[in-house]
Amino acid sequence: MILFAALPVYDKLAKDIDRMQRGVSGARWRPRENLHMTLCYFGEVSMDQAEVLDDALARNPLPAVELSVEGAGHFGKTDIHAIWARVEPSEQITTLRKACRRAAREARINLEVRNFIPHITMAYMKQDAPHERILAFEKRMVRFKAPAQFTDEMILYSSEPKKRGPNIYVPRASYPLLG
Repeated sequence: MILFAALPVYDKLAKDIDRMQRGVSGARWRPRENLHMTLCYFGEVSMDQAEVLDDALARNPLPAVELSVEGAGHFGKTDIHAIWARVEPSEQITTLRKACRRAAREARINLEVRNFIPHITMAYMKQDAPHERILAFEKRMVRFKAPAQFTDEMILYSSEPKKRGPNIYVPRASYPLLG
């Protein structure tokens, strides 16, 4: 099964993001129920690895987080494949990410190496989406600032692909985040 650890996006913030999801041809906007801030993508894992991962994530108290969201960006240089809302980096997010990475090592899950940019994916792009529309969207998002969201849980999700439309994200475990 494909697993990832994320901070949920609650209804108020999801509505704020949803209002901004327009104006880019070639964008496959994420439905509200799929909005989250990924802390660690574990990829395909065995049931044994999932059990070790769950135990490791549940073992230590983790800090609560306030998600501050403003602005936007994209992934990909010549082939832009996703646009996102920027999450302000924080010590708490860094702590959670490190805990997820430690849990992955304990479960013997090999994580891909890439720079971590706190974000909420808003859309995946179709091939050859017009760059000028994406850049215009980012320019419009410069003024976007959502009220901070206090987050008191981290969720371990599985990603289940559908033949059509976005994957279904199923919460498999929840870990309380303490103040």
